[in-house]
Amino acid sequence: MTGDIEQSVTATADPPPRGVPNPVHRADGAQAAGYRAPLVAGVRTYGWAVGPILQAAGPAWLDGGWIDFSLHRPVFAGDRLTTTVTHTAAPTGTRWSVVTVVEPERVVLEGEVGVGAAPWLGDLDPPPASTGVDSPPVRPTYDVAEAPVGRALLPLAVFVSGGAAEALVEEDLASDPGPFRSGSRMRLHPCFLAGRMAPLTRHNFTYGPTIHVRSQIQHCAPAWADQEVTVGARIVDAYERNGHQYQVLDGRITGAGASELALVRHHTIFRPRGTSPPEPAASSSPAA
Repeated sequence: MTGDIEQSVTATADPPPRGVPNPVHRADGAQAAGYRAPLVAGVRTYGWAVGPILQAAGPAWLDGGWIDFSLHRPVFAGDRLTTTVTHTAAPTGTRWSVVTVVEPERVVLEGEVGVGAAPWLGDLDPPPASTGVDSPPVRPTYDVAEAPVGRALLPLAVFVSGGAAEALVEEDLASDPGPFRSGSRMRLHPCFLAGRMAPLTRHNFTYGPTIHVRSQIQHCAPAWADQEVTVGARIVDAYERNGHQYQVLDGRITGAGASELALVRHHTIFRPRGTSPPEPAASSSPAA
């Protein structure tokens, strides 16, 4: 499809967290990080963009496509989001640009989409597939100088039922689950795959507010519900910019039998400027 596709939706507040919470999605944590109200999770902003992306790129994108998107500005509940997907010229393959704005014209998400192997796929260095492991007894914290760059994190596994996969689309995103249903089977929504990295990091470490700034995702195979989904990753870079402490993780998401579902490079501010380091916390229940 070559014409522009545009879709609008009103952002809603995040549902209650299913695992270790990110304080930036609560009023007090958001204010501590310098925001006027709780931030809507970046993966949900992406989730609302998936509809027009899928209209443009077609079902092949779900099974073997890629996206590289950046989150430029915060989104708050009640914001009206308009996503435009535009076909663009590319040396090889077919690509689309995707832009989400908050009226009037405040860009909150911007990226590029393609079908097939991503041009940056060879740069990713995730650890090998592994089974899930419990959190450490005490989840440590660190700063940019002490970040465990290169070390594989403890993998996180969670069983995702078809009902849970459908509820994410229908309730969390208030979207039509039809495009993700095939007979009695339900696909995992792309924003679920994109969202695996945050619970993984909180499964391993203690953080205060964290802010998702960019994702590069390669879909490797059809991702179906009713299976255990495991994510593993390693921190491949950590740096400071304008007072914020950033980290970059390369992750691998697998399904039953270690089948590869997606590869992810996840960029996040793990300690926003002006926030205090948290105290290491004891693990109680695994992040989901």
